[in-house]
Amino acid sequence: INIHNRTYLFSVLNGFEHHRIPLDVIWLDIEHTNGKRYFTWDISKFPNPEKLQNDIATYRRKLITISDPHIKKDDGYQIYAEAKALGYFVKTKDGQVYEGSCWPGSSMWLDFFNPDIFQWYSQRYLLENYKGSTENLFLWNDMNEPSVFNGPEITFPKDIVHYGGWEDREVHNLYGMLQHMSTFQGLINRSNGHIRPFILTRSFFAGSQRTAAVWTGDNSAQWSHLKITIPMLLSLSVTGFGFIGADVGGYFYNPDAKLLVRWYQTAAYQPFYREHAHIDTSRREPWLFGDDNTRLIRQAIEQRYTYLPYWYTLFYKQERQGIPPMLPLWANFPKDKNTFKTEDSFMVGNGLLVYPVTEADINQISVYFPGENTVWYDIRTYTQYNGSETVLINVDIESIPVYQLGGVIIPRRLRKRRSSMLALQDPITLVVALDRNYEAKGELYMDDGYTYNYRGKRQLTYRRFTFKNNELRSKSLDTSAKFETAAWIERIIIHGYPENPNRVIIHSGDKQATPLHSYQEASHTLIIRRPGPLVTSDWTLSIS
Repeated sequence: INIHNRTYLFSVLNGFEHHRIPLDVIWLDIEHTNGKRYFTWDISKFPNPEKLQNDIATYRRKLITISDPHIKKDDGYQIYAEAKALGYFVKTKDGQVYEGSCWPGSSMWLDFFNPDIFQWYSQRYLLENYKGSTENLFLWNDMNEPSVFNGPEITFPKDIVHYGGWEDREVHNLYGMLQHMSTFQGLINRSNGHIRPFILTRSFFAGSQRTAAVWTGDNSAQWSHLKITIPMLLSLSVTGFGFIGADVGGYFYNPDAKLLVRWYQTAAYQPFYREHAHIDTSRREPWLFGDDNTRLIRQAIEQRYTYLPYWYTLFYKQERQGIPPMLPLWANFPKDKNTFKTEDSFMVGNGLLVYPVTEADINQISVYFPGENTVWYDIRTYTQYNGSETVLINVDIESIPVYQLGGVIIPRRLRKRRSSMLALQDPITLVVALDRNYEAKGELYMDDGYTYNYRGKRQLTYRRFTFKNNELRSKSLDTSAKFETAAWIERIIIHGYPENPNRVIIHSGDKQATPLHSYQEASHTLIIRRPGPLVTSDWTLSIS
């Protein structure tokens, strides 16, 4: 949604409140600036931006502003005047400052290849330089290929000369990465290395995954564009980019209600989840398409939020091991040749299989369940399916087919909150999907959600859950770490358990309890309520 003034912004926030839809981030595009001069504010539209950010932070939400690499040619604009005086703009082959056209009109571009310019640009993000910003503001680097409206191929001429004598033809793909790396460094310095930055970039290169999230650019509100998000994002994943997504609903044109609902349902299982549209499109807040579609979109977003503990654990594993959270089926089932050409489905980690509905008028979808001798559980109905089989699944508008792999334990938070940060102390539900040997394992990673204390001070908890021989155990995978949290195990759901047990006992330290349990015979699902141990503690649950 292109938010063009404070009144509209708060009408959006109030809409999310009224319709009880979770929200973490508000984004401001180029209209928030004073005449498309980055690092400025249009005070007539956004008076007192510091208070604006503090108001947004009431429910621990964030504000993100855009900052593109083109600098408006205007001697009254401090960024331009200073960069011009220092000779910081890229030059033509004749040694003249290169001038092109972009959103502000006549513009120049900073030469990020020069270490001094890289450092100078990063300093523009310090609170004393970026007037009106606070530590609750994060960044979006767009148009950084760079986009030049009157340039050949709508970008730099190939003979533009960068620092060190490099022609653009030799280093073109590095330009956008250097901008977002400089932005990252600026946000690091802004908090003296304490708070983790967030940057979204459109242009990237090998290594960009270390400092920025990536989205696929300006798509359209078409079913074909929803469908192609899957192979596009999987292509990025297998090249090492983990924090990736596509604009929900399409950037150009206006989606109808069914397309918008299906896009929200699909993107809820992709790493980066943002609704974003061109300023000239119709408003498309989730509550503008009728009550039933509002309910469906809320349902999709709430489902996304319940899986955030799992997503967060997957991102920690990516930092440690380089494994992206969104994967093609063959990454988890390399011996299953039937998965090699699959582009209409994907996995989240090793535990969830997602089959999006990417056509308008279908009521069935063909689902292939990968892996020999595997078992899969529908996350809504708990229905079991066998691996290495293709099944025609009935679909309705309520959801898309998603399945949990037997043998995997997934942590979830089922309580509803306004934003993810408000849920950090909330209890955890463990969803245990048993394989054919009645075994399963999984992990949970937690920290404070925003600082680097998990690195420098080892303030984290990293747990391994193992179900075997009728026992579910929790133990630490990092005994050198310590993290204080009130989060506890609220519920354990075990899919594929063969019979109703007589008794369930949980041991944690010198404490023992007998939690309540219930059993659903039709789906072979055992539900254990309020077992009670802290997430950070060692415990064993025994079923007899």
